Amino acid sequence: IRYVETEEANTSCASYLDGDPLPEHGKKPDGWAASGRRIKRGLYRTKNGSLVNADLQASANILRKVAMNLGIDCHQNR
Repeated sequence: IRYVETEEANTSCASYLDGDPLPEHGKKPDGWAASGRRIKRGLYRTKNGSLVNADLQASANILRKVAMNLGIDCHQNR
């Protein structure tokens, strides 16, 4: 088991399904905006209007962030 600690900046606002970039805390580029948005507690709407559980969406982004830091290629079919 390998323990990896990561920061979770922008994981709840960036859209996992839309492939939004995940800037590090304090390094958000000018003009960066998430494709989707949280529309109410527990519910996130993607760019194309799909509804997904907000916590699941943020968790997928955390997984993606850790995978990138470990050099793991997690291409996905969208």
